[in-house]
Amino acid sequence: MRYLITFFIISSTVYGQSSVLVNLNLSSVSKMDVEPDNSGFNLDLSAPNEAGDGIKNQVTNSTKWINFTSAVDLNTSRKISAQLSGGTLSGLDLKLDISHYSGSGAGTLGYSTSSIILGDTPQTIINGIGGAYTGDGVYNGYNLIYSLKVVDFSKLRNASKTFSIVFTMTDN
Repeated sequence: MRYLITFFIISSTVYGQSSVLVNLNLSSVSKMDVEPDNSGFNLDLSAPNEAGDGIKNQVTNSTKWINFTSAVDLNTSRKISAQLSGGTLSGLDLKLDISHYSGSGAGTLGYSTSSIILGDTPQTIINGIGGAYTGDGVYNGYNLIYSLKVVDFSKLRNASKTFSIVFTMTDN
């Protein structure tokens, strides 16, 4: 018995191949702003309607939002702190509540502290920010809710004061 063995040679033609070296570079990015703008607002305590009653004890404002964009180095995170600048409050507390993140952003958006009493020392309000963006404008990022409250009636004086609240984004 004879066997016929047939070999088929399949050939493929390679026309050429080349490569290009691509270097990518993304610098560290740290941008933050207050939305809808950084204009001021008033917190006015109301006089009582009846003699013997206390001054209306609390007023609030929740129209401001923090937006940010962040690109960090490996194993690095960022935080945002807040502090009063321009004087002290006598007999009053200016409380800042910070909402949880909401909006159309993505990435490692960090987490907020629940609330702080603003003073002249920076206090962390958002921590653990990595590579992220919040989305732009109101209803994106972290809502800032300010409350002014009388804490010591004996220190109250008829006066108007203007303060700045300074927000700073730094590496941890």
